[in-house]
Amino acid sequence: MPDNLDARVLAEKFTRTTAEVEEVRSVSVGAQGLIAARVAHFEPPGGSDRSVAPVTLDAGGGRTFRSMTVARNIRSGDVVVFAPPGAALAARGTICAAEVSGRMSEGLILPGEELGIALAAQEAVILPPSVASGTPLDSALFEDWIIEVDNKSLTHRPDLWGQYGIAREIAAILKLELAAYPVEVIRDWEDPSLPSIPIDIREPQACRRYSGLLLDGLTTQPAPLAMQLRLGRVGLRPINALVDLTNYIMIELGQPMHAFDAAKVSRIEVEFGRSGATFTTLDGVERKLPEKALMIRSSGADVALAGVMGGRDSEVTEGTRSLLLESANFDAATIRRCATALGLRTDASARFEKSLDPLNTVTAIQRFVSLARRQFPALRLRSRISDAFPTPFETPRIPVRTANVSRFVGRAVGREEIRDILEAIDFGCEDDGDDLIVEPPSFRATRDVSIEVDVIEEVARFIGYGNVPPALPRVSVRRFAPNALHDFEQRTLAYFAEAEGMHELHGYVWTDAARLSRLQIDPGPCVELRNAVGAGLEKLRRRLMPNLLDAIEVNRFHFSELRLMELGSVFEPASPEDAQFRHLALVLARRSKGAEDALLSELKGAVERWAWSVLTRGVAYAPASPDGRWGDPNKCAGVCVDGADCGQIGVIPLSMRRAIDEHLSAWAVAWAEIRLDDLAGLPPKVETLGAVPAFPVVELDFTFHAPRARRYPAVAGDLAAFEHDLLKRITFVSSFEGASLGPDRRSLTVHTVLGDDRRTLVEGDVEGFRRAFAAHLRSRGYEIPG
Repeated sequence: MPDNLDARVLAEKFTRTTAEVEEVRSVSVGAQGLIAARVAHFEPPGGSDRSVAPVTLDAGGGRTFRSMTVARNIRSGDVVVFAPPGAALAARGTICAAEVSGRMSEGLILPGEELGIALAAQEAVILPPSVASGTPLDSALFEDWIIEVDNKSLTHRPDLWGQYGIAREIAAILKLELAAYPVEVIRDWEDPSLPSIPIDIREPQACRRYSGLLLDGLTTQPAPLAMQLRLGRVGLRPINALVDLTNYIMIELGQPMHAFDAAKVSRIEVEFGRSGATFTTLDGVERKLPEKALMIRSSGADVALAGVMGGRDSEVTEGTRSLLLESANFDAATIRRCATALGLRTDASARFEKSLDPLNTVTAIQRFVSLARRQFPALRLRSRISDAFPTPFETPRIPVRTANVSRFVGRAVGREEIRDILEAIDFGCEDDGDDLIVEPPSFRATRDVSIEVDVIEEVARFIGYGNVPPALPRVSVRRFAPNALHDFEQRTLAYFAEAEGMHELHGYVWTDAARLSRLQIDPGPCVELRNAVGAGLEKLRRRLMPNLLDAIEVNRFHFSELRLMELGSVFEPASPEDAQFRHLALVLARRSKGAEDALLSELKGAVERWAWSVLTRGVAYAPASPDGRWGDPNKCAGVCVDGADCGQIGVIPLSMRRAIDEHLSAWAVAWAEIRLDDLAGLPPKVETLGAVPAFPVVELDFTFHAPRARRYPAVAGDLAAFEHDLLKRITFVSSFEGASLGPDRRSLTVHTVLGDDRRTLVEGDVEGFRRAFAAHLRSRGYEIPG
């Protein structure tokens, strides 16, 4: 990195090219003269936790200091960060000898919070025992810049969840060479005389790769100061060198690791745990396992929640001398579901959720061994590197056309310029005439880069969005022909929302096979997707009602009455081409037993009012069998407009309501589904008023008895079949049923209007009409009372 590069300038370049920087801040302790000192003698007081205690420190070279401290995490023999008299801190100024609690205190044992290390309040920073007393501590360790990027800006970039990935990006931005990741070649880890760790991946779709190594000659000493400081600056609390090493590599490379006590874990099995079983995690909490929780087991015993958190029974303790080191690659969705179900999101799970590079597992172990050998000279390998990789990862080969790059970027971009940009971020490029075949690196190919436009985006961001010449888009100003169906749909939605108080929902166009199976709904032959978003979601819907059934189930928790509608596409398999149609589905639902008839009547009224308002037509009903199990065969009718069938209306039977949700047995639900395509083309029907009659009209009411089983559409047809020169119109007045009529009959009353445009009617005209109309009714099977 250039020495004169300003962190704020770098942050701006990173924002313009890669991701938005939230904050840039300087970390400065202003430390001068700090040393490492060994605790020669310390006796914690018996008073309160905050009472001070005397401590004697060996500062090397025969120097001894007597000081007072509130730290409780130290003991004799520990090496601590010490500010002797004459040292300086920005927050305290120059350190001087002072009287504390009646004793002279020479210097100060510095707590972690003053150095930027996340420890408990007033805890001292403990250094490795190998650090000699009196060793000066480099003041540069305590100075740094932090460039903060919010996680939400990096969810699509798993490679940027590690500092090395950030360094790779910065190297490309500044056009610098990226240093190789610092790992050593470990020749002895392939020694055939060493045993291998038995690794059994029983769920290969949930665990792509599992690498492990056995190590001994380790102790639980503190990590080096530089490592503790770096962990503290990213919000991690130092614990001990073994745990800190795994966390350090997770932050550095982006690959989470876990250290098991090898005395408690000797083999590895990866499989789903038993739903409802309990497991105690590292934080001491006993947790109930959700369904499909991926577990790490050893000889049948659970030892870790894969990708989330280790187990308490296999954790590294002060007595740990050997480790089984885990470095694995888990399925992102599996880890996300488990962490969400448990309410336990950790630094590890947050990274595994992003689809990490499976090629990093062995690299992370190499880095661990490289760093551990510097801290533990007695480190020995007790096993070969053990690596289970059931399905090796293959990166895609993506054809990239230079013409498309130029078109998307907005200026001419040559093949060599494209190559230079992509190779700077480790993309492989192969000439293909004037174009390129691009192979993204494994750390970009797990989810981020898979098609041509992904590659073009990489080129565009390094060219710089600010360097793309601004140009107004070409917009056609020609007038488009009116779309009758679209206009009709908008008027329909507006009517039901405004006049009937319905709430619109938008469902997926595909069906959920598992859901339909549970409701015993057979979708029949369907148009199928080739690139379905998930298993069981291949079939496109033929009706809208299953979507509304789902909406009823979800919303019944929050409301006692639902008024729902959906206007959308349905699909029918046909030859030679599949067909797409537009449907409208309506649902009225109310928490009220026995209200089906009232709701059905209310929904019929809404449909009829819509028809008159939008179509300027009336609606008729005809007997019909329901299209699906959501219809009650005894309460279902076809909806007809201008004599043509255009849908159905009915109620949902009790059996279906219970299948959706047992609680819906206390509800009533009416529904309708209407086909809109044919209705949209109907011309407006204009009602005309005739001239005021020149001669008086006569109005007569007729009451007659009809069989109770005869539906009104049949009665209306019989009335319409009557023809007479004097008849102007017939309208329905009322219907009556009662004990006086018997169980099989009902009384109907209609209103007639008579008239002649040439003369006034006389009594003989009216009587002749009365006899003719009564004869017509009798001929149709009706009875005239009296």
